[in-house]
Amino acid sequence: MNNLSVYLFTQSTDDSAPPVMQRRLNALLALRDELLQIGDLRVSASPQDADLHVEILSLLGTDEGTAARAAQRPAQRGERRRVLIVRVSRDQQLFDFVCSDGAGSASAERQAARRIHASVDQPPVAPSRPDTLFTYPC
Repeated sequence: MNNLSVYLFTQSTDDSAPPVMQRRLNALLALRDELLQIGDLRVSASPQDADLHVEILSLLGTDEGTAARAAQRPAQRGERRRVLIVRVSRDQQLFDFVCSDGAGSASAERQAARRIHASVDQPPVAPSRPDTLFTYPC
């Protein structure tokens, strides 16, 4: 594998509450650490210097939202499962990965890092349409 560079980011929106943005930033740092631990990929501070752009689109917890809180019993609150949605841009192609905590005791960030690492091992696919978006669950 080439020593490709990755630019990691998440976008803030006006309707994002500070705790939500903090969870996204924490996930971003965890994803960075997982990517560096796997090796072969460098994390770039600049989007212009990066081969891959990786964006955290969403980080959802089962205990977020009023419906989810109402449905949980107090005993279940200790077990937080999160769903991480990551978009990878490479050579004008977009790949979305949906990963969750718990599969094989791996964090959502670890699963996403593995999927990102595996995707750079694959040669770019020529999409049938220029706006094709590939979505892969972890």
